[in-house]
Amino acid sequence: MTRSRRQVGLTAAAVLVGTAGCLTGEPGTGFDENDTADASANTTDNELSPSTQQLVDDLTQRGLTVRAATATDDAIRLTVQTTGNTDEDIELAASGFATLLNSDAAIDRDLRVRVEDRGLDQGRFRIEAAWARQFLSDEISDSEYLTLIADTYRA
Repeated sequence: MTRSRRQVGLTAAAVLVGTAGCLTGEPGTGFDENDTADASANTTDNELSPSTQQLVDDLTQRGLTVRAATATDDAIRLTVQTTGNTDEDIELAASGFATLLNSDAAIDRDLRVRVEDRGLDQGRFRIEAAWARQFLSDEISDSEYLTLIADTYRA
C-alpha cells in the first residue's frame, strides 16, 4: 500500500509541475507542434523489448516525449525532448522508471537519459535501478531519490 501512495505522490508532483508551463508544442516556442515522432521509429533496427516499450509509452503519457530508445546489457538508454524544465524531466523519468521496476522485478538495468531541446543536446542523467528499488521499498524518500538522480545531471 505504501508503494502505491509514494508512486502516486511522486506522479502527482510531476504532473502538477508539468501542467505549470510546459513549452513543448506551444505556438511561437520553436517546437514543432505537428511533430509526432514515435520513439520506436528512431531506435536501431532492433525491436524494443516489452519492458522498454512499456517505459517509453508510460513516459510519453506522463508528458516526457521519447525520441529514441535502446537497451544494452546494463542500461535502458533514452533520448527525450525536454519539457523545458530539468527538474521536471528528472521527476517524470524517475517516476516512470520506478513504476516500471515496480511492475517487473526482474529488470536489473539502469536508466540513462539524454535530454535534447529541438535536437540539440541539453544534458544527461542516470537512474540506477538500485536507487529506484530503495525508493520503492521506502529505504529512501522521494526527495532523496530525486537528489541522487539530480546529482548525476551533466550539461
